[in-house]
Amino acid sequence: MIRLGLCSVTFRGKSAEEVIEIARANSLAGIEWGGDIHVPPGTPASRVKEIVGKCRAAGIAIPSYGSYFNVLDHPPENFAPVIETAALLGAGTIRVWAGWVLPDEMTPGQFEKITSTSWEIAEAASRKNIKVAFEFHDNTPTQGGDNALKVLKGIGHPNMYTYWQAVHPNDYAESLGNLEKVYPKLVNIHIQNNDGEKPLPLGDYREMWGEVLRRLKRKDFNGYGFFEFNPDNSPEQLEKDVKLIRELLAQS
Repeated sequence: MIRLGLCSVTFRGKSAEEVIEIARANSLAGIEWGGDIHVPPGTPASRVKEIVGKCRAAGIAIPSYGSYFNVLDHPPENFAPVIETAALLGAGTIRVWAGWVLPDEMTPGQFEKITSTSWEIAEAASRKNIKVAFEFHDNTPTQGGDNALKVLKGIGHPNMYTYWQAVHPNDYAESLGNLEKVYPKLVNIHIQNNDGEKPLPLGDYREMWGEVLRRLKRKDFNGYGFFEFNPDNSPEQLEKDVKLIRELLAQS
């Protein structure tokens, strides 16, 4: 079952309480809390528990923690507060970054750092029954299905997964191909379009999103589709996007 949620990073200028209210107003099932503004690693336990309580009161789950841990640049021991905060949130997945280097420019040493650190953090998170998943993003080693699978294979840990998003939304075939390739290791998807410089309207890619949702429903995908950035990062645009995706789900 595809459940719909919200990435809190969409509304970095708003409080956690405002983000919860926006999610509730749109009847979204969950929030992926961002580790940059709203719930940084090491946030006092009292504040994390307060956010958890307010989510529960609004009927909102916390399936994922969107961390900014970068396995290329950060040592594995720095992941401990990320796990601790995710556990306090009750998140079942921690999203991480593979680093800011193009796949074709990645050196053997960088690949070794990425895979070794990823193995260590995946192992550490597994002890808390938390999955670790890569951001599926352009200009990173996990740009595109083939590259993401290469990294995951190099890590070789069963607790390492990936997200998916339309990296190049104007390339319809590429986006769908990427989805098929990474599906066996897919935990959640980000619902947004971006041309590498700015978010693009979801409505301009209605056909692609309709096919994405049809494929996920046929596969009985049991994860979240998190609404991320929109052209003006406004609650009004989010409301329109949620309506569109729900229409497409009903048709799929």
